[in-house]
Amino acid sequence: MELTNYVGKQIKKWRIMRNMNQEELAEKLHTTKQTISRYEKGERKANQEILYELAKILNVSINEFFPPLESKKGKNIETFAAHIDENVTEEEMEDIKKYIEFIKSQRK
Repeated sequence: MELTNYVGKQIKKWRIMRNMNQEELAEKLHTTKQTISRYEKGERKANQEILYELAKILNVSINEFFPPLESKKGKNIETFAAHIDENVTEEEMEDIKKYIEFIKSQRK
């Protein structure tokens, strides 16, 4: 998903969670309802100053507007394996990773 679209969806999610309509948020942000709509649809990028103000208005961390930075590929496999058995060896972990890659290759 493109970052602008992701940010827009997060703005909308937090606005709705705070029981605000677009007009109310626009008023607090000193902009128009149309601008809020364009942010939420990913048609307009919210710069760092706008995101900072939105974070304050919506009472959330600015990080809420962005996807997590951690790599999902390696970490999720290791987390999954660790939940299967706390004593997974490095060799077993490699076998699990290879098996997952094999399964993924069968989907193509």
